[in-house]
Amino acid sequence: MEDKYQVNLKTKENPDGPRLCMAEDSGKGFMEQDGLYFKDLAGDGKLHPYEDWRRTAQERAEDLASRLNVEEMLGLMLHTPQQMLPGFSNPYLGDFTYGGREYRDTDGSVPVYAMTDQQKEFVEKDFIRHYLLSIVPDAHGSAMWTNQMQEAAETAPFGVPVNISTDPRHGCTATDEFNAGAGGAISHWPENIGMAATFDPELEREYAGIAAKEYRAMGLTTALSPQIDIGTEPRWGRYSGSYGESSRLAADMARAYCDGMQTTEGSADGWGADSVIAMAKHWPGAGAVEAGREAHFPCGKYAVYPGGNFEDHLIPFTEGAFDLSGGTGKAAAIMPSYVIATGQDQENGEDVGIAFNRYLMTTLLREKYGYDEMVCTDWGLTDPLGPMNLMIGGKCWGVEDLSPEERCLKIMEAGNDQFGGLSDIDRLKKAYQLGVEKYGQDAMEQRIRRSAVRILRNMFRVGLFENPYVDADKANDLVGTEEYCKRGFAAQLKSIVMLKNRGQMLPLAKKTKIYVPKQYSPAGRNWMMRMDPETNEIPVPTEILEKYFILVDTPEEADAAIVFIRMPKN
Repeated sequence: MEDKYQVNLKTKENPDGPRLCMAEDSGKGFMEQDGLYFKDLAGDGKLHPYEDWRRTAQERAEDLASRLNVEEMLGLMLHTPQQMLPGFSNPYLGDFTYGGREYRDTDGSVPVYAMTDQQKEFVEKDFIRHYLLSIVPDAHGSAMWTNQMQEAAETAPFGVPVNISTDPRHGCTATDEFNAGAGGAISHWPENIGMAATFDPELEREYAGIAAKEYRAMGLTTALSPQIDIGTEPRWGRYSGSYGESSRLAADMARAYCDGMQTTEGSADGWGADSVIAMAKHWPGAGAVEAGREAHFPCGKYAVYPGGNFEDHLIPFTEGAFDLSGGTGKAAAIMPSYVIATGQDQENGEDVGIAFNRYLMTTLLREKYGYDEMVCTDWGLTDPLGPMNLMIGGKCWGVEDLSPEERCLKIMEAGNDQFGGLSDIDRLKKAYQLGVEKYGQDAMEQRIRRSAVRILRNMFRVGLFENPYVDADKANDLVGTEEYCKRGFAAQLKSIVMLKNRGQMLPLAKKTKIYVPKQYSPAGRNWMMRMDPETNEIPVPTEILEKYFILVDTPEEADAAIVFIRMPKN
């Protein structure tokens, strides 16, 4: 039985050029010139520079940006809140509908990978082309959804494709709530701190290359990673996502990750159909948080530098992500930190969140370090404040007294290109108008066109304009393969650090009697804003433990104890 949500495709092959792929029902077609095929994305039968795959990504981006009106460029500057499948409903993220009905009311007639009414409007009406995809049922479901999004975008004026981003999906912690968005089978590798413990940048590059292949099979083209903050505060809740306290090691690992993620082997400039845009974060380093409190929450808004080591936090960026060994040269995107870098603004003396700070974003990042790639803020900077102890609500640290549209304008003035977690184009239109009143129409239009060029350039680099579609029928076979899983497990083994082995107690014999203490967690909202019940349980699935050991109920019955320790959730 044919799936009406399946996107039917038509293709053209170029002997020494890219394979072109379009949706049969998009209303767009192919053109032939000089014996080569091109996509008629504009729908007028003329070969425009942005449609000509022989040109550079910069030339194509400049041409397309020159054709867009203000509202279309503002749409490109939006990067939505998390989009979740299947039919995910959450007060924090909004209620999604399918044909006017909530998913639970569709009686099974709508598959888990259908586009929501809101997503259709984002693509067709608001010209939004950047989406953060979180929970998915499996790789096939992700591929089916992204293909539908691409078809809708291809049908719209100019045929500008959709760029789907993702938070990391390859962690190996069985019960870690940060991995709740992964979805489906995928290869599992050590967290960043575990990869740092291998002291092996080449292994990190291998991992990133495999992750990129799995992402592309799912239709994902931007990785909101690597996290390259220096871990100078061991109480920090995101320490496991860092490469630890060594700025030099973090630089080497950052360089390896970005090279592996962005490089298409055999490409002249490194970019191609296997590339995924790496968005290194969080400039200029979010690890020096006061007392280890996380900057997603109002209680963690400040970064402090008691050792005067602010410059060390820059090294993973300036000597790592900005200095790649491969042809792509630099991480193609940067995400600034939420934090207020206390006392570090040497130009205006402003203690405001990094993305609002012109000195840190333009004078330091753009001018001193010459970074002219795309910059996307972290999520939710322009929203109103929420409760002190919850992640919900805006992270407008230092500019709480400004209106949402004034915050948007300040972010543009600081030098950012894209607004993470924002899908409200009306807010951005109001901000733009404030800028027109302050700087004039021509200056504001030039300002957002610079951002549009940077944003579009990345989309050309990864080949989205030639073929944004993926083979949904093969997705599950390409993601989480036996080979990838074995390599991930080998990396996990290499990441383990033996501190002591008194009396050669380890390795334990199979079927040793072991005791595993329970871990207690109070009830509360988790990272994904869902309510977790109070728990007091063994932190690893018992069926895993019982494959190797005899699990007993008390220490007195055991020959050994295996104790799992986690960082505080502060």
